[in-house]
Amino acid sequence: MNRDFVYNYLSKRDTALSREDQEKLRDQIFDLKKNAAARLAELVEKAKNKLEQAGAKVYVVKDNIAATALIKELVGSSQAVKSKSNTLDKLSLKEILGDKLTETDLGAYIVSQIGGDSDHPVLPAIDLRVEEIVARFKQKGIDLPANPKELVNKLKTVIREKILSAEVGLTGVNAVTADGQIMLLENEGNISLITRLPKLHIAVANVEKVVASYDDAIKIAKAAAVWGTGQSWTSYVSFIGGPSQTADIENELITGVQGAQDLAVILIEGQSYKKVGTELESMLYCIHCGACYNLCPAWNLTLTMPKVSNNKTNSTCTLCQNCTVNCPAKIDWQNITRVYREKFTAEGKISEVNAKMLKNLKHYGNPFGEVPEGATPDELFCC
Repeated sequence: MNRDFVYNYLSKRDTALSREDQEKLRDQIFDLKKNAAARLAELVEKAKNKLEQAGAKVYVVKDNIAATALIKELVGSSQAVKSKSNTLDKLSLKEILGDKLTETDLGAYIVSQIGGDSDHPVLPAIDLRVEEIVARFKQKGIDLPANPKELVNKLKTVIREKILSAEVGLTGVNAVTADGQIMLLENEGNISLITRLPKLHIAVANVEKVVASYDDAIKIAKAAAVWGTGQSWTSYVSFIGGPSQTADIENELITGVQGAQDLAVILIEGQSYKKVGTELESMLYCIHCGACYNLCPAWNLTLTMPKVSNNKTNSTCTLCQNCTVNCPAKIDWQNITRVYREKFTAEGKISEVNAKMLKNLKHYGNPFGEVPEGATPDELFCC
């Protein structure tokens, strides 16, 4: 794995924003997300109304299954291009759209062609060195230069051709404001292209991405840059309030000019409303910056993140609190991990190792089992 980014991550973050200002921004993000959660249904309705008034089509759907079906219907037989998006990646769009869909983020494109996804929400190709990328493409009969700049130049040309011929652009969303705007963050410029050049832009977000105002969204943009990649700002911050339009001719409003002719916004409810007011509410505060990955010992060793709501990976968390201490939204991931562990234990959904520890504790009063005096246990357990 390429660990240079991880090793330099904290120093880059501190260069982008002082520790004192980081803590101030963490407080602000926590407060604005907490307030948004308390008013979630109200803010979602406001955002929907504002976007529709501006000419967008807004769909509020129950779950990922409904979102996937809707996207399939909207895309139809068209060629589609996609930005890097944690939300979209959960919809298995490659399976339903097949060759009609092309990734446009460079790292995501590489992974889509040769595999090796690291599971990182911001850096999908962080586990791949340039030599490995060249070799893996070579196995597919594609020659790429081993120089990183030349490799990028060659692949960006391929991606650009796909963007220019696409009829649909698919993106996630970093924030939706109750004022009726969607915010998108990027460094490569691919998102700017796929939200403007194709005829239809489809933006997909979970409802917890809705915040009260433009000012709140800007704070999230700042935090996503600082905690995500150690930048002061991403290269591009876009706010989109509807399809392209003009009133230059006789003051008559015409939609569909140089940018997208149509904007479809899909808001997924999922379990969001059920988490409000519970111990799991702070999960809704996540801005998907990836800071928890960068400093997680389990992920750094295995490239598999301990997902709290997954009974198989939850048990790999060491409860070291690095994720909690470094979260820009001040989410107590350690506590959430414990809540889910209690839930999985009650449901009998615990790992084989944990089941063995619990059995040993019950019968022998320790997690190691029967150990002769002075001997070392055959197996050692942690946490």
